[in-house]
This record gives sequence, C-alpha cells and structure tokens, in this order.
Amino acid sequence: MSLFPSPFSLFPVPLSLVTGSVVLAALLTLAACQRASERPFSVTLVADAAKPSDAYIEIQGIDSRLLRDAADRERALQVFAVRADGAAQPEPVAGRYAAAGEAIRFTPVYPFDPGRSYEVRYRGDASGGSNGRHERVSMPAPPAKPATFVAHVYPSGDIVPANQLRMYIEFSAPMGHRPGLDHVALLDDKNRQVVDPFLPVDGDLWNADRTRFTVFFDPGRQKRGILPNREMGESLVAGRQYTLRIGRDWLDGNGQPLRETFERRFTVGPPDRSPLDVASWTIGAPREGTREPLTVSFPESLDHGLLLRAIGVRRDGAPLIGQVQVDAHETRWTMTPDVPWQQGRYEVIALGILEDLAGNRIGRAFEVVGKGDKGEDDAAVTSRAFALAR
Repeated sequence: MSLFPSPFSLFPVPLSLVTGSVVLAALLTLAACQRASERPFSVTLVADAAKPSDAYIEIQGIDSRLLRDAADRERALQVFAVRADGAAQPEPVAGRYAAAGEAIRFTPVYPFDPGRSYEVRYRGDASGGSNGRHERVSMPAPPAKPATFVAHVYPSGDIVPANQLRMYIEFSAPMGHRPGLDHVALLDDKNRQVVDPFLPVDGDLWNADRTRFTVFFDPGRQKRGILPNREMGESLVAGRQYTLRIGRDWLDGNGQPLRETFERRFTVGPPDRSPLDVASWTIGAPREGTREPLTVSFPESLDHGLLLRAIGVRRDGAPLIGQVQVDAHETRWTMTPDVPWQQGRYEVIALGILEDLAGNRIGRAFEVVGKGDKGEDDAAVTSRAFALAR
C-alpha cells in the first residue's frame, strides 16, 4: 500500500510555491521515522543533459508521517532547510512536491543552478532535537564551452617559397598532450589532401607553455636529388595554392576541442636557395635620449620563431635589454629599449641559427648543409654597426 493518501499533494493546501526545504532535508536522514518504509533510503538528482532546467530530486525510504507533520509551513521551516551555497540571501529554496510511487519528487520553482551546491539541513523535529544532520547536493556543471582557438600561423604572408621548411601554429591557450600532427592537414588546390608533407615527429615541437606548435615540412622532400625528393616530389609545387587545415578535434589543456576548425590559404612561389645577406638589411636608428624603437628591415620574410631569439643589440659590447616585436609579415624586427638610448658603440647582432623561410642561413644556403655538417655555424655571430640619430 502506498504511504501517501493522494498522488496530487502531500499537503492539504495549494503547493505551487511551497518552500522546497520543507521535505527535501527530511529525505536525507535515516531517523527513526524511516522504519515504516521498507525501501532503503536514497536521494537521486535526476537531470537530463538535453533539458537541464527540468532537473528534480527524487527521494525514497522516508516515512510519510514525517511529511504530514510538516504540513504547517512555518513549523516545517523549523525542521528542514535547503539553501543554495553562496547565495546573497540565504532563503530556503522554493519548490513543489509530488508522490511518485513510494518516492517523493521535489521540483524547484526555479531550475537548479548548474554547478552550484545546496545545503540540506535537518534538525530532527520542530523542537530542535539533537539528532539533526546536514548534507549537500549539487547540480552537475555543464561541459565547458570550447574557448581555445588558433591565434596565428607563421609565416603570415600570402606567398611562401616552394621549399618552405616550417610553420608555427600559435594557440590562444595551452594545448593538451596528444600528438599534434594527427590534427593538421595540407590540401592542394583541388581540395585533395597532400600525402605525408610533414616530418612525422611530434616530440620537442612545442614551446614551454604549449601554446606554439612547430610543423616541419619533410626536408627530405624539400632538398633536390635525395631519395624522398626523387620518389615523392616536393611537398609544395610552385604556382599552386594550398590550404593548411587544423581540425577542431585537437584538444586543449582542459580536454576541450578547439572553438572551430581553422584554415589558412597560401600560394607557393619559386624556391629560395640563396643564403641570407646581412648587408642587405636596413637599420632604422632611433634618436639619442629617447626610447624610440630600433627597426631592422629585411628584403624577405625570415623565420618568425628564430627572429624572436636570434637577433639582438649590443652597446659597447654588452647586450641591450628591451621589448622585441616582429611584424610586416616577418620582414621587420623592432626593439624598444627598457632605458633611453645613450651614446655608445652600437651594433645589431645575428646568431648563426637565424634562417629564412626555406632554412637558408647567413652566408649559407640550406641545401649546402649535408650529412657531414656539424652545425658549427650555430654559435657564429654576425654584426652590423649603427649610430644613433640626432
């Protein structure tokens, strides 16, 4: 036999806005009044992910006599209380009750707040007995909305050489630890995926905070005359257009997919097999006593990642500290000093690791670097002197 005299209401008065705390906390206790129920005590928050606003709480194992004792609202509030954690006004939650078989279903007037906890406090009886208890229930928080996106891809220009060596993908937030190349594809001008254009390695291609991923075109296909180049041809063909596609399913550091799939279209120009020439750089000198930026302009785009760490300024042989910026499609490097420019002997320095988009270095073309190369030019330093403007 059902414990409840009516399937419509547990109270003899209308319950459209009866306070939810009246019964809910009582349903969380294993007080002596439970012994009349044959079902074990349980509390279940039922929430449909598709309709979170319809969530309700279902409770079993509570003696109906306890509910009848709570018919008077004011008296009930002395016994039960359900309040939202962190609420500015800690008033009891309002809701309606209904019998559901041998269970009680509580539905709040206003939907439970996703991710918020609710304190359920039971005093035992209206006199404030000592056998009270309190617990918490909560509505599951919704999945976080994807927020991370591809912020930049370098090189940023619309034209790259056919023997392009690498690309940098910068994200708006740290990314996860899954292999990155699984989510990067190169499409040709007929929207067909290019087969194996990238070097199949994934380790050590991230910066320290995992916001920049380096994609290497397979150098074996970029160099003429060696086996991969003869068998598969170059990854990029001059005169054609390509699309770099970065899939939305690439997970960020919070395990969420990217906000959207990213596509970057570019055109392939002739291969670049000429070494860098520092003499061709244009230096825009700042004025003495100011913090105007020093500018160094190049006749071609250089490697964005290397530009940030392979060029610097010295004053009387000592490094000068300042804020560095690269712009104009990686054809301009600027540095704003931390202190005003003072008279001295100035020079722009470039480390041996500096490269253009095709991997050519100062005084040395990429294709010259062979099997026996030990990279002894990495530590080399090339300099260009300049004087402050007046």
